[in-house]
Formats: sequence, structure tokens, C-alpha cells
Amino acid sequence: MKRIFCLILSVLLILSVTACGEKGTASSSSTEISSADASSDTSEIIESSSIPDTDEAFLETVTYRDYELTGKNEPCYIGRWFEKKVDGKVHKVTVTDGSMMYFMVNGAESFNLSFTVTTGEDIPYYSYSIDGATPIRKLVTDGTVTLPDKERHTVRIITDGLTEYVHKWYDEEGFALREVTASEGGEIIGIRPKNKVIFFYGDSITEGVCSISKGFFSPNNSATNAFPWFCSEMLGVTPYYVGYSGSGVVTEGSFRPFEVAINSFSYNIPAKETATPDIILINHGANDAGASDDAFREGLITALDKLRKNYPNIPIVYMITFGQTKKNVITEVMVDVENSYIVHTEGWSIPTNDGYHPTPDGARNAGERLAMELKYIFGKDFFD
Repeated sequence: MKRIFCLILSVLLILSVTACGEKGTASSSSTEISSADASSDTSEIIESSSIPDTDEAFLETVTYRDYELTGKNEPCYIGRWFEKKVDGKVHKVTVTDGSMMYFMVNGAESFNLSFTVTTGEDIPYYSYSIDGATPIRKLVTDGTVTLPDKERHTVRIITDGLTEYVHKWYDEEGFALREVTASEGGEIIGIRPKNKVIFFYGDSITEGVCSISKGFFSPNNSATNAFPWFCSEMLGVTPYYVGYSGSGVVTEGSFRPFEVAINSFSYNIPAKETATPDIILINHGANDAGASDDAFREGLITALDKLRKNYPNIPIVYMITFGQTKKNVITEVMVDVENSYIVHTEGWSIPTNDGYHPTPDGARNAGERLAMELKYIFGKDFFD
């Protein structure tokens, strides 16, 4: 009996040591493991357990934005996108700087954006952001983007620089995307942002003209260096750009006046928005200095009526232009608009590249000031 008891005790001691060893293997802070093989096993266990095994699980780990799967193996397009045949092939087209697409890449070393150049002026730019990082600009003729590794990554693409003089309205010159593909072995999975959406209606300042440096050409223009971008990043919302250089409440500019732009993607394409706003923000008037107050008032009332018809219960915020153009008429009209607010910009002292268009620092200052005003109006919890 004594020998049997000792044998049982020995077995229990062996099992106890083995169990502690397994526990130590799962913990990177354990001092029980000293062999090279054990260290290797520990690393493998930690790495495999920290990598989400499904697309849904991966999106749950994302903290810089809230995303959901679209169920499609193609990007989710947010912005003024429409389909059009270019060179006999269907493309996703937009004539609006700041339009975006969202997708996730898995199992790929890189992905490629196949743009077709449709502009008669300079080659446009786009920007890409991987996993919420600061956007990087590239010409649309260079569509290959290398990824950090073959794991899952979220991607945001922003149309980020058209020359002001392209023919947007009649000829629909802008960005034309044929397809998005992952490198061999990888896949593209559509994701949709779930954060609040702000529609930004405005002109070249909203669009980002001259935001990098002086000049109205694609290398100088950037939606990711305009105030809507910085405002949205601070609030954690999705910006939806409807900005066209030279345009105003009654002034055509590179597109058409405000009230026409609301319901039109171009002369040929009626507006079919790819998102619903939680806030409508207007920054029009700078290009209407030459218009009479009566004409401006009538045009603004018409535009506001269209917005109310399209989005009956959505709050409207009018951000007075930095030059205070038509401030008195805007204030007079907005008093009679239900669920509306005015953001006054007098005294903001925004530095510019040319006396009119903000520098990147000026746009950041304006965007962050606007974000603070919106938090004051709607409360911080509105954007959480």
C-alpha cells in the first residue's frame, strides 16, 4: 500500500508541474520558461490569440472609426458617386473633391486602384489612409498601395485634388475608377462607416482649393487639407463634400448655384446621395459679393426649401464666410428656418495662401473651431 501511495503521489506531482508549465507558456511574463522551444511556443500562442479570426471580430477592434460590413466584395462609396461608361467600360465617377470609398483588405501585400484619366487639365490626386493613419497623396496614375502586412486592414480613399478649371458640369471630368483589386491571394471587403454624417455645402474653401499652396491646380488643391476634413476628424464623423470652386448661392462658378447643386451631380445626372446627413452645414456667400441682397435672399430661400424637402428633420447650420460676405442677409433669412443655427466666424483670423483660401494650418484652425461650435450646439454625446 505504501508503494502504491508513493506512486500515486509521484504521478500527481508530475501532473501539477505539467499544468504550471502550460500556464506559464500562455503568459509572456512567466519566469518558469527558459528553453528556446518554450519561448517560441509562447510567441506563437500570443500572436495567434491576438489576431481576430473573422471580419466582424476585426472590426470590433477598430477604435478610430465605427464600421460595419456591407456584404459586398467591393468598396462602399460615400459621396457624390455615380456610374458612367468611360472608354466602353463602367466606372464609378465623381466630380467632387472629398468623395470617399471604404473597404477592408485581407491576405494581400497591396491593392490597386485602377483610375482612368478623364480630365483635360492636370492629373488629379487621391489620398489613402490605412487603419486611420494620416492620409497620403498620390496621382491617380499611381494606383498601387503597399500594405504593412497581409493581415486585415481598413482603407479609406479620398478624392483629393482636381484642377479648378476641369469641366465638371457638362462633361463630368473628375475621378473615374474602373475597379479596386487586391494582390494575389487577397480580397477586398466592403465596410460602411457608422458614425454621424455631415453634409458640407460650399465653394472652393469647402472643396480645398489652394489649401496646399497658392494656385488653382491639382497639386495645390486638397480636400484633406480643407476645414471639413479637420472638423470631421475632431468630431469623429464622416464628411460628405458638396463644394465647388467659384460657386455660390446665386453664382455658377465651376458647377452651378447652390440650389441647383443640391439636386444635381452634373447636367446629366440627378443627385442620388449615398448617405443621409445628421447635420447639414452651409458655407456659401463668398462668391456672391457682386450679387444684390434681394437676389441672394431669394436664392438662399429657394435652396433652403429644397434642403427641407429632401431632409425634413435634419438640423441646418450656416457657417458665415470668413470674409463675412452677406452676413446680414444670411442672419435675416435663417431666423425663419426651423431647427437651424448660425456659426459666426468673425475674429477667427484664418491665415490664407492667397488672401482668400486658408493654408493647411488655417483650415485646421477653422475646422477645429467649427467642431467646438458644433459640440456646443448639439452636445458632445451627439457625436459619440
